[in-house]
Amino acid sequence: MDKLILGLLMIKPFTVYEIRQVTRQNFSSMCSDSLGSIQAALKKLSQQGAVTASEYVEKGKMKREYAITASGRILFLDWLKTPIDMTKNKNMDLGKFLFMGYLPKKDQIQMLDLAIERLEVEVQELEAVRDSIHFTEEQDKVRVYLEQNSHLATELIETSQAGGLAESISQIGYFELKTLEFGLDSARFQLDWFIKLRQQLSEKEKEVSDAKY
Repeated sequence: MDKLILGLLMIKPFTVYEIRQVTRQNFSSMCSDSLGSIQAALKKLSQQGAVTASEYVEKGKMKREYAITASGRILFLDWLKTPIDMTKNKNMDLGKFLFMGYLPKKDQIQMLDLAIERLEVEVQELEAVRDSIHFTEEQDKVRVYLEQNSHLATELIETSQAGGLAESISQIGYFELKTLEFGLDSARFQLDWFIKLRQQLSEKEKEVSDAKY
């Protein structure tokens, strides 16, 4: 989670609640969006000197905003340049699937039905996120903010080695969209796979039942 937070802070400073909102909307399939997890990650980053915090008053309320430091940028970019390792996606719940043969047939079917229901919800939620995001509008907002904070715009262009601010923002938006597509395609694949397995078990059970009579 700490690296995802650094990635957000590469664009602009955020409060804890803003980080939570973005995480809930975009990264829920990658990490927890609980305040406790976010605060723990920020504490770790603060101890590493990767982020700094500043306080300000808005509408009579004290707010704390976190910004990335120069060492935080180095830490994030070093991590970003390491090869993507998809084998690290471990899910202990697969152990339930591995040993499902110990359960009675009716329990196997029930477990698969529950898995299918949860995957259907995940697909619906990801589709809702995709449909709710207006990338052109979001990119325009980011562009306006960065133009008002030219030092951040300069750092972003230098980091991405893009031809300008518009190209740099476009690059970031492109891979944000592709990450969402990856999550949606993965959830759809799992949903289709479990539906097929559910059908296979039902057909197998019917064959056994027919053979008895």
